[in-house]
Amino acid sequence: MMMLFFIVMAVSLIVITNPGPEQDHEKRVRNLCEEIKRAAEGVKDVTVDCQTNRINFGPQAFFAVNSFGISSSTKTKLREVVPVIISVANKNPDRQLLRRVVIEGYASKSGTYLHNLQLSMRRAEEVLCGLFENPGANERGLTLEEKQVVRDLFLVGGYSFNDAGNRSSHEAQRVEFRLEFLGYKDGASSTKSESRPPSDEVDGFGTCRSRVL
Repeated sequence: MMMLFFIVMAVSLIVITNPGPEQDHEKRVRNLCEEIKRAAEGVKDVTVDCQTNRINFGPQAFFAVNSFGISSSTKTKLREVVPVIISVANKNPDRQLLRRVVIEGYASKSGTYLHNLQLSMRRAEEVLCGLFENPGANERGLTLEEKQVVRDLFLVGGYSFNDAGNRSSHEAQRVEFRLEFLGYKDGASSTKSESRPPSDEVDGFGTCRSRVL
């Protein structure tokens, strides 16, 4: 019985000191998120939560009732933090683990589900469009290469009032970024992006037209 005890303890020690490939994958994902978090600490009011893999912009990403317009100052803040994400993703040896960045728009519980679904999607789209706008005076805009990464890596989604939870009506009307990482069982093919034209062959990204609900 004592011998069996020592065998079990030895096996347990090996498992603890030599984590399997799945645990190693989770550690690499966590380290990548933590690096993005550290890099974003210099951007005021921006917080990165590596438990939920979300980037929160605080009050500056809140919307007025039934509105999807964002201020020029908020657009400036977004154009400030996105290059941080891209820079870390490009430099980190595990950058292929970042599958995509989802811009998630939300609404309050006031109003119908479908109206809020459309409203929340418009909010996410407005944020994405703001990234491609020309910067103001003394502002650093996204480079051509960064815009290409946004085009390939960023998606938008509207979630109506799902996830409103116990948030106030004002706080529920927001936009967040969600970092989506590859799972352990996702194959290498999941990281391959579609073939895109070289930088000098890209003829603009188009423009976003003004719309109303």
